[in-house]
Amino acid sequence: MLAGLTTVAFAQNRTVTGKVTGSDDGLPLVQVTIQLKGTFEGTPTNQDGEYRLEVPASGGTLVFSYLGYVDQEIKLVPNQSVYNVIMVPDATSLGEVVVTGVAAATPVKKLPFTVSSVGEKVIKQVPATDAGSALAGKIAGVRVQPSNVPGAGPQIQIRGASTLSGNNSPLIVLDGVLIEGSLSDINLQDIERYEVLKGASAATLFGSRAANGVIQLFSKRGDKIAPGSTQFLLRTEYGNESVYKSRNIEKARYHPFLIDPATGDFQLDNTGTAQDDPDLISDNEFPRYRDHINDLFTGSTFFTQYMRLSTRGATGNLAVSAEYQDRTGGVDFYDGNQRYNITVQSDQYIGEKLKLSSSLRFIQDEQDNVTPSIRTLTIADPSADFFAPNEEDGSPFNYNANRFSPTSEFNPFYILTNNRNERTRKRFIGSVNVKYDIVEGLTAEGRFGMDTWQDYSRQFQDIGYLANQGVPGTGSLSRGYSDFTAITSSFRLTYVTKIQDWNLRSNAFFQYEDRGGEAFSANGTNLGLAAFDRFNNVTLSPNDGLPFLGASATEENQVVANNFSLSVGGDYQDKYLFDIVVRRDGNSLFGRDNRWQTFARFSAGWRITEDFEIDGIQEAKLTGSWGQAGGLPGFFDRFERAPVINGVIQNPTVLENPLLGPNVTDELEIGLNVDFLDKFKFIASYSEQANRDQILTIPLSAVTGRSSQQQNAGTLETNTLEFTLGYDAIQKNDMNLSFNLIFDRTRAEITEFNRPRFQVGARNIWDLGNRPTEMFGRKIARSLDDLTVLPDGTVANVPGGLTPSDFKINRDGIVIVAADEFTTNEAAVYLTDEAGVQLDDILIGDAQANFNMALTTSFDYKNFSVFMLWEYQNGGDTYYQGGQWLARDRLHPIFNQGDFPEGQRKANTYLATIYNTNRTTDFWVEDATHLRLRELAVNYDLGGDQLAKIGMDKVFKNVRLSVVGRNLFLSSDYPGYDPASGGITTRTDNFAYPLVRSFNGSIALTF
Repeated sequence: MLAGLTTVAFAQNRTVTGKVTGSDDGLPLVQVTIQLKGTFEGTPTNQDGEYRLEVPASGGTLVFSYLGYVDQEIKLVPNQSVYNVIMVPDATSLGEVVVTGVAAATPVKKLPFTVSSVGEKVIKQVPATDAGSALAGKIAGVRVQPSNVPGAGPQIQIRGASTLSGNNSPLIVLDGVLIEGSLSDINLQDIERYEVLKGASAATLFGSRAANGVIQLFSKRGDKIAPGSTQFLLRTEYGNESVYKSRNIEKARYHPFLIDPATGDFQLDNTGTAQDDPDLISDNEFPRYRDHINDLFTGSTFFTQYMRLSTRGATGNLAVSAEYQDRTGGVDFYDGNQRYNITVQSDQYIGEKLKLSSSLRFIQDEQDNVTPSIRTLTIADPSADFFAPNEEDGSPFNYNANRFSPTSEFNPFYILTNNRNERTRKRFIGSVNVKYDIVEGLTAEGRFGMDTWQDYSRQFQDIGYLANQGVPGTGSLSRGYSDFTAITSSFRLTYVTKIQDWNLRSNAFFQYEDRGGEAFSANGTNLGLAAFDRFNNVTLSPNDGLPFLGASATEENQVVANNFSLSVGGDYQDKYLFDIVVRRDGNSLFGRDNRWQTFARFSAGWRITEDFEIDGIQEAKLTGSWGQAGGLPGFFDRFERAPVINGVIQNPTVLENPLLGPNVTDELEIGLNVDFLDKFKFIASYSEQANRDQILTIPLSAVTGRSSQQQNAGTLETNTLEFTLGYDAIQKNDMNLSFNLIFDRTRAEITEFNRPRFQVGARNIWDLGNRPTEMFGRKIARSLDDLTVLPDGTVANVPGGLTPSDFKINRDGIVIVAADEFTTNEAAVYLTDEAGVQLDDILIGDAQANFNMALTTSFDYKNFSVFMLWEYQNGGDTYYQGGQWLARDRLHPIFNQGDFPEGQRKANTYLATIYNTNRTTDFWVEDATHLRLRELAVNYDLGGDQLAKIGMDKVFKNVRLSVVGRNLFLSSDYPGYDPASGGITTRTDNFAYPLVRSFNGSIALTF
C-alpha cells in the first residue's frame, strides 16, 4: 500500500513559481529561458520577470539562461514552490550582435563601423501598416516618408542621395533574400528586428547594389520561446481612419463671378462655366460653401487580423503566421487596399552539425487604383453640389458640377463610382538555407532565395461615361499582366577562431543573381453592350472590319550577376578592432568591355575604455571606416537604341557605351560610441561620400550620328552628421522610463559635371556647384534693389522707359508700377535680364532640411506602458504647386478682396501675374518646418498573476490591450495638407492624398 502511494506521488506534478532579476540593477529580466534539465519542458519569464512552470513532484533541476548573463542551475527541493533567482551579468559577454555586412556574427561593441538596429521591443509598440514605414523616426540618418495612400509603400533614403539619375532607395534583404519588390506587401508583425547599413563604409559586402545603404529584416522563427513549448498569438486591431481635418486647405471666401438674380447662383455661359464680373475683382460672397474634402473623407474602418503559431523542440523550431489587413484611407466608398500574408519559418537540426532552415512567405495584395482626385476636390468651386444628379441620364454625382472648370476638372465622386481599376498582386518570397559545421569554427553555408510576383490589372469604363470632355464615352476595357522573378543563390565559408590575443572572423562568399520579367496588356474601346466587361463586347470598326483592340509589347529584361567577396575582421585583446573586405562584381548591366568591378572596405576601431578607466564612462569606442559600394545602370543604358515605327527600325538615336560602369560611392566615416553614467548611450558619426561616375545622358556631336550616350560623367559629394542619445531615466522593479533622441543633418553638392547644365523636371537644374535638392525658377521683385537698371537709368523689368522712382512696394510686399496700383494694369514685377526677359534659373528654394530630429519615449509602470514618437524637421522647402493651382481658379486666399474697402481691392489681373501661368515662381515656395506626433500607443498587459486572479491563467499566458494612434498631431505654418508631401530629394505638393489620422484599439492574446 505504501509503495503504491509512493508511485502515485512520483507520477504527480507540482507548480513552481518565482521572479528573475539582474544583480546589476535589481530589475526584472524579461524572456529568461527556464528549462527543466534533461527534458523539453520550459517557459520564459513575462514582462515582470515572473514565471510559472509545472515540474515533477520528485524534483529536478531548473536551468536559467539569458543573453549577457551567466547561466544558473537551481536544484528543486521538496516542499518549496517559490524560486526567486538573481542572475549575474557575464563579464565576457559583449551584448547585442549583428550579422549584416560582416564576416560573421559580431558584437556591436566590436564593430569598427556603424550598423544600426531596431528590435522587437520597439517594433511591437505601434505595429506599422507595412514593414517599411516602421523605421520612420527610429534611426538617425534614415529618412522614411510613409504614404497616406492605402497599399502604397514609403520612400526611404539613407544619408541623402547617392545618385542624380537613378534610384536612391536602399537595398532590402529579407531573411537573406534580396528583395526586388515593395516592402508595402510585408507584414510588420512577422519581423523580429532590422539591421541597417547606412553607407558604403558599412555596405561594401553588398557591392554594386549597396551605394544607397542596406536594410536587412529578420523574421520571427519560433526560436525565442522555451524549448519544448508551443505558443499561439492572436491579435486583432480595429479602428477608424479619417483625414486630419485641422489641416484642410484655406480657400478664398469671395469670388469674381456674376450672380443670376433669379436663381441666386452663378450666371453661366453655354459651357456651364461661371461668367466673370466686369470689375474682375473677387469681392462677392459664395452662394454656398462646402468642404469637399470632408464630404469625401467621411471616415472608414481599419482592420487587421493576425495569428502566429510558434513551437520549439529539441531539434528545431517552427513559426507559422497569417495576416489580413483592410485599409481604405478614410474614404468610405473607396475599396483601398486588402492584403493577405501567410508565412512559414522553420529551422531543423540534423545531428550536431547540420542545420536546415527555410523561409516561405505567400502574399496576395488587392489594390483599388481609382484613387480619389484630391487636387480636383481641393481646387473645385466651393459652392458646387457634387451630389446632385446628372441632367443627362439622372445618374448620381453631377460630373460637371465644378462651374470654374466644368470641361476639365470633373467630379471626383463621379469618377470614383463609374470607373473600375483593380490590381491584384500574388507574390512569393522564399529561401532555403543549409548550414554545416565542418570542424570547430569552420562553417559552410548555402542559400537559395527567390522573390517573384505576378500583377493582374483590370480596368472598365461603361458606355455613356460623361466625364469625357463633354462627349459621352463609347466604353473601354483593358487587362494587364506582369511577371517578375529574382533568384539569388550563394555559398559561404566562414571561419571563426581565436589565436592567442587575436579574435578572428573570416568569410569567403560567392553569389549568383538572375532576375527579369515580362509584361503584357490589351485594351479595347467602342463597346457594344452596357455593363458587360468582356473582350467579346468590343465592336468592329466600320472602316476595316477589325475590332477596336490594342496591345502593348511584351518586354523581357534579364539581369545576371556573379559576385565574389573575401572579408576578414576581428580584434586584438578585445580592444583594437579591424575589418577588411574585397568584393568583385560581374554584372550584365555593365558595358560589354567593363563587366567586372572591384569594391573594398578598410575599417578600424579602438575600445578606449579597455585601455583606460574613465570615471563615469562604462564604454567608449572610436571607429574609422573607408569603403566603396555601387549603384547599377538602367537596363537599356549600355545599348545602342533606335525607335521602331510601323515595323521599321529608324536611325539610332542613342550610342552604345561598352565601357559603362556603376556609379561608385567612396565613403569615409568617423564614429564615436560612449556609454556613461550607467544611464546614457551616445552614438555619433560623420560621413563624407564621393558619389562618382554618375550615370548621365551626355549630348553628342552631330558627326557621331547619334544624339546622346549614357556615360559615367559626374560626382555628387555628400556629408552627413548624425547622433543618437539614449537615456534610461528611471530603472526600477515596477517602473521604467527611457528616451531616445536622434539627429541628422545632410548636405550634398555636384562637384563634377561633364556635360552642359541640365534642367530636370520643372524646378531642378543639374550643374557644377548645385545641389540635387535645390529649386530654380522665376523670382518676384520684393525690393527696388531687385530692379535691373540700365546704363541710361531706365528699368528693364517692364517696358516704357520707367525709372526706379516710378515703382513702389505694395501691401503684399511686391514691387509694382506705382501708377498702376488698384487698377487692372497692376502687375507683379519679376527679376529680368537687361533685355527684359524674366530670369527662370534663379535659386528660389531647397528641399533639404537644416536638420531632422525624432524623439521616442517609453514608459512602463507595472503592467501599464506608453510609447510615443515625435518627429521634427527644421527648414527645408516644399513647392506648393497645389496653391498655385488654387490661384489659377482664383481660389487662393490672396483673392479675398472683399475684406478690403472699396478702392483698395486688387483686380484678378494683378493676382494672375503672381500665379504666373503655373511657371515655377518663388511666391509658391513654402517653409516645410514641422513637428508631428507620428505614433502613440497605450498598452496594458495581463500577465500570469493577473490572469490567475480571474481564473484564466490556464487559458492565456498573456493578454495585451492597446490603444494605438498614428499621425495624431501636426504643427506647421505650411499652408498645404502635409509639408512632407512630394518626395525626399525634390518636394512638390500637387495636392496628393492628405494626411490620414487613425485611432485603433487592439487585443493580443497569447495562449
